[in-house]
Amino acid sequence: MGNMRKLDKNSFIAQINALKNAASVQGKIYHTIRVDGNSVRFIRQGKSTAERIDLEELFELYQAIDYPTNKEARLYISGRVQSPAVSIINALGKDRSAIIPKAQQKVAPVVKVTRASTEKRAPSINKDKDETRFFQAFAEAIGIEYLVSKSVGKPIGAEDAFLTDDFRKYGFPDEVEKNFETFLEELNSNFNFSGKSLAHHIDGLLVNHPQLGTRIVEFDEEQHFTPSLFTVIKQQSRSVELAFADYYYSVLADIDYLNAEVLKKNRVKHRFDVYPANHNSFIAAIESEKVSGYIKPKENGFNYVGGRLAQRAYYDSLRNAAHLSPKNQGFGPVLRFPKKCFEDKAGVNFSRLGLDQIEDYIRECLLELYGFGN
Repeated sequence: MGNMRKLDKNSFIAQINALKNAASVQGKIYHTIRVDGNSVRFIRQGKSTAERIDLEELFELYQAIDYPTNKEARLYISGRVQSPAVSIINALGKDRSAIIPKAQQKVAPVVKVTRASTEKRAPSINKDKDETRFFQAFAEAIGIEYLVSKSVGKPIGAEDAFLTDDFRKYGFPDEVEKNFETFLEELNSNFNFSGKSLAHHIDGLLVNHPQLGTRIVEFDEEQHFTPSLFTVIKQQSRSVELAFADYYYSVLADIDYLNAEVLKKNRVKHRFDVYPANHNSFIAAIESEKVSGYIKPKENGFNYVGGRLAQRAYYDSLRNAAHLSPKNQGFGPVLRFPKKCFEDKAGVNFSRLGLDQIEDYIRECLLELYGFGN
């Protein structure tokens, strides 16, 4: 994994549209392949009806695994389209060097986490690899044998944790489930959730660590800290203990951070003079924005401009409460590490931090936010 030079998303889409067909290892042919909105459509040989693969899921699989198998694809691709997804990615992999844009041909390969490799840590790494670098350092801090994460070559699947997009499937205590209903109404949800697994979207998972136990671990970058998340945390903290809430409130209330970092990361042009009073006022202010993948409506749950932002906040709330589901028996509360916390401590952009520094700050955050450590 991680050794092949990758296309950016726009180039990825362009190359899919340039494909004439893709063949599986068994010789099955998929043709009429094209990107259509949020989907990649194709037709199986011998069939006349087009089928679809979720574009975001396909791109995530492509980013995570160079030449995936059908079994590996099941961790990323929903529905029964793992074989065509693998075939399309593998078709793109043929003569990959010939189609890589020049601007990307000097990207360094992902560093696999071993003690030998981390002894030669570079002080400056591409900022697009922030999550990967965080988990490399986290693995050193807590022991890689306890960590499951795609960032260290061990993707998370449905067998590792129960996480679905429908809060009603968790068996939450009544108080928690009613609380979900409350803030979902504030997010103007249509409650039309698919029930699909979100386990492969989990950043990291600790398993049977001697001190930290088993729990979800998240590295939160700028795009998470929207007024939609403020709405969620304000309500959810009334029924779920969120150890990180106070720090997150301070970040969420920072109007300069919202304008300069959060909105920029989400490709939103609007800027605020004062922090939005609530989710509705935030959405009203950006509803005239050009619709992009960052703020597109999400039919399953949040079918309006800005819906993707609400969906991200909702998915964060599911991770926050996942340990309260009987289906995740033995899980402890989520550990969240905000990228901004590291940058505030260091006074520099995360991309300029060496892995040793990140590891030190992880230990500080574990103590300051969660009480773990000396």
